[in-house]
Amino acid sequence: MIDLAKAMTDDEMKAAAEYFAAMKWTPWIKVVETKIVPKTRIVGNLFLPLKPAATEPIAGRIIEMPQDEEQAETLRNPHSGFVAYVPVGSTKKGQDLVTTGGMKIVGNKIVQGKTTACGTCHGVDLMGVADVPPIAGRSPSYMVRQMWDMQQGTRNGAQAQLMKLVVANLTDDDMVAIAAYVASRVPPALVGVSRPTTIARR
Repeated sequence: MIDLAKAMTDDEMKAAAEYFAAMKWTPWIKVVETKIVPKTRIVGNLFLPLKPAATEPIAGRIIEMPQDEEQAETLRNPHSGFVAYVPVGSTKKGQDLVTTGGMKIVGNKIVQGKTTACGTCHGVDLMGVADVPPIAGRSPSYMVRQMWDMQQGTRNGAQAQLMKLVVANLTDDDMVAIAAYVASRVPPALVGVSRPTTIARR
């Protein structure tokens, strides 16, 4: 992608941004908590199940893969979604960190959490505010990568400076939990819209 981006003109980048910005948001990720996941191989930039099928412990990871390998990889079907396997308990832990920052009330005192509630900047519905991007329903592996890059100083843009404070004290498990919860959220306008399902082969 770096090489592709470097080869683009300013007009091409603007046209691409406008094209993707005009797309209507649709549910794309189904989050599944589990202790056991399919063993995978990496093909291009996708995790795909091994053949013959085998399983292994999830071990604190996020394993994100197409619901239907042929539809996603071979046919590039834009309506065939992905499943994100996450550790058991991730979404509940993530909900606490996302909605309160991990803040607790002990006795009559407020004890600050290790981070800032995501809604402070990304909006209560996590669909973004002004130039702060939406995060609801996004790929959890993508979300973890962005948080990790900001924590490590790899991302250094203006908005990343604010996020560095937010992610400074997060562990790898915290980031997985936050991403699991955020990925499971559906914007209020789309409540009732079904999650992606595997499209039958023809």
